[in-house]
Amino acid sequence: MEQIQNLFRKGVLSHLEQLETLSRTLAEKQEQCRGQADVLQQKEATVLRLQKERDELRGMVRLQEEEIQALTAEKDGGSRAGQSTQEVLQEMRAAEMRSILEALWFTGISGKMTDNGVCFCISTAFEGTYLDSYYLQVDNLKNPRIGRHSIPAFIPLGDIAKTHLQPDMKKFLSVLFDYLNGYEGRKYQADRLQEAPATYISGTLQSNSLYTVLSFSYYAKADGGMSCFAAKLVYGDITRILPTEALITCSDNSASREDTMASHSALFCNKPLHRAAESLGS
Repeated sequence: MEQIQNLFRKGVLSHLEQLETLSRTLAEKQEQCRGQADVLQQKEATVLRLQKERDELRGMVRLQEEEIQALTAEKDGGSRAGQSTQEVLQEMRAAEMRSILEALWFTGISGKMTDNGVCFCISTAFEGTYLDSYYLQVDNLKNPRIGRHSIPAFIPLGDIAKTHLQPDMKKFLSVLFDYLNGYEGRKYQADRLQEAPATYISGTLQSNSLYTVLSFSYYAKADGGMSCFAAKLVYGDITRILPTEALITCSDNSASREDTMASHSALFCNKPLHRAAESLGS
């Protein structure tokens, strides 16, 4: 009987110790929560104070801007009094054009303001080599239209101007540059290929005026010897300098040539034309 009572007392004491530990843990957590709440409240107060200071600074800046505008208007009022609305708009358009010219300075496009509008020079390049330059006159900046130019007839200048010229002059120049630079880049590669030694280029390269379809024959190593292949490169996007499709054929259409022709096709689609031919001929 005494042993049973001892066991009962030990069980009660153990339970009481567990309850005491749980109570202490809960008290610590409550204290942590109160501390976090105090920190959060302090941060909220800081945010509100900073927002108030921001709004005050904004108000001060707005007042200063209004004072500057008023002084500028008073200073320029005499000179602008005799100007018509059309003249003011023309000046604004000219200022906008100067900003566009500054933004395009490093892209191969430069320009010069004229009495009637602006004359642009579009310079093309490929791999650090400067190629041809083209000139374009845009008249009447208020209602811009194409004047004299040296853009080739096969470049769809009219369509590009109809889509972009009036709503976004910068976009118009950028798209036109992509067309011209793509054309010059393809032409440059084709010219370099025709200068290649006859040891790995056979015959004459054939192309259309835009250089979007090129056909030629070449020699390359295959199965330990040299074989003659024919290539047809198609540029589905006329702003690109690399083909979208390269069709390779060989007089020997055996199964052993299929992997070789596939590797040649991938090479022409990923490297400049003359460099791909040099790799195959070496």
